[in-house]
Amino acid sequence: MNSFAAVRLLSIPLVTVVLCGFSASVGAATEGKPQHATDEIKSLTLEQAELLVAQYEGDVLSLDGLTTLSDEAVRVLAQYEGFLSLNGLTTLSDEAVKVLAQHKGSLYLDGLTTLSDEAAKALAQHKGLLTLNGLTTLSPEAAKAMAQHEGRLYFGGLTTLSDEAVKALAQHKDGLSLHGLTTLSDGAVKALAQHKGGLLALSGLTRLSDGAAKALAQRNGDLVLNGLTTLSDEAAKALAQHDGHLLALNGVTTLSDEAVKVLAQHKGYLALSGLTTLSPEAAEALAQHKGFLSLDGLTTLSDEAAKALAQHKGLVFLHGLTTLSDEATEALRSNSLPKQFRARLK
Repeated sequence: MNSFAAVRLLSIPLVTVVLCGFSASVGAATEGKPQHATDEIKSLTLEQAELLVAQYEGDVLSLDGLTTLSDEAVRVLAQYEGFLSLNGLTTLSDEAVKVLAQHKGSLYLDGLTTLSDEAAKALAQHKGLLTLNGLTTLSPEAAKAMAQHEGRLYFGGLTTLSDEAVKALAQHKDGLSLHGLTTLSDGAVKALAQHKGGLLALSGLTRLSDGAAKALAQRNGDLVLNGLTTLSDEAAKALAQHDGHLLALNGVTTLSDEAVKVLAQHKGYLALSGLTTLSPEAAEALAQHKGFLSLDGLTTLSDEAAKALAQHKGLVFLHGLTTLSDEATEALRSNSLPKQFRARLK
């Protein structure tokens, strides 16, 4: 089948297509960025791009199979309104960048490994979610430009950033993901503590000093620290004061009962799905927590712990449970009993 015919078929939403031996459903869910049938397109002429944009009815246009694209074709694709993914492109001309900046909708450009200061200034004009997870470097000047972008920014490929670049990005007024960073200086932490864009994701950090925890706890907005595997009682006490909807610590595998007690005071969604065991004392403490509670790492619960968690006044997520006594099942009847155990109830 030639590319032109393939594009014709792919313009029909929610149907199964066969393209180069690949079968897939167009219009599948986009969570987790799955492969789409359109990802199988390896080349696209200007005429095919025009046909695709004119006839495609899905709200997700993923073309990650493209490794090169003419500026003219980019100009056409930029007119598509919705989720546009071009993760296969490793380079873009200055003209192509300017055009894509006008795209209305989420834009995925994770194939780019470098971004010039001029390109950053152009892309900063884009409005909407923008992912640049392939970038391995970002100059302070480019960071200053990107901080002006309106919409969530994802820089998952950056493992190091100068303090100057971090301070610039901290001025961004929307969600910011820097989950590739493995270390941050005290100055960088203090700068990020001033970030006022909602989400701040720093899941590349595996350790957090008590001082850094105190600094980050001062910011308002969701805080994701899923790379941490341990947390001192002092750091837990600091993070408990965090004022935001979400505090995610899903990488922490063990916590002292004292740390659990202070974290239970956090007012918002508390995610502790790295924990694999929970003492009755810790469960009693978490029962006092006000907000959603995620404990999906637990595979079993003692009767005492189940009875304690049943007193929690919000949703408790326990999707990892594989064994539960009848008594514990009955205790959790009214609060968050996983569906695999509901058949036991009379």
